[in-house]
Amino acid sequence: MKRGKYWLFVTDEDNWKVIAKNLLYGFNDKTKRLLDNLSIGDKIIVYIKGKLIGGSFEISSLEFNSNVKFNTGEYPYKIKLKKIIVPKTPMEFSKRMIHEISVFKNQKKWGTILMGRATKEITLSDYKFLEGELKCWN
Repeated sequence: MKRGKYWLFVTDEDNWKVIAKNLLYGFNDKTKRLLDNLSIGDKIIVYIKGKLIGGSFEISSLEFNSNVKFNTGEYPYKIKLKKIIVPKTPMEFSKRMIHEISVFKNQKKWGTILMGRATKEITLSDYKFLEGELKCWN
């Protein structure tokens, strides 16, 4: 049995509103190659630039045809998401949380790990930690 992967998906605040409302995430021509790394059932945490976490989701389809337009940019390759935990307002990504996530540990500038990225794989323990924080947020 294939194990699912865990991801941080990066977006901006304007596109977060589209993602949350329509339960989809889009990739452009430059990032569509990332789709090859994803599988149905993978779990994701959506990171909103500016130190916010939008929620946790599961990938329910890797090919989703939709005419939904994003607010910033063209993202013709869409995947469908299933909501797990989405608080009423995005959760603040605190310094304490940054120090708990393995991909950010021992980094002088933790944000540079996400610069220019649409996705970043994380560990199961990182995912569970962030999901636990989301449960307590609202």
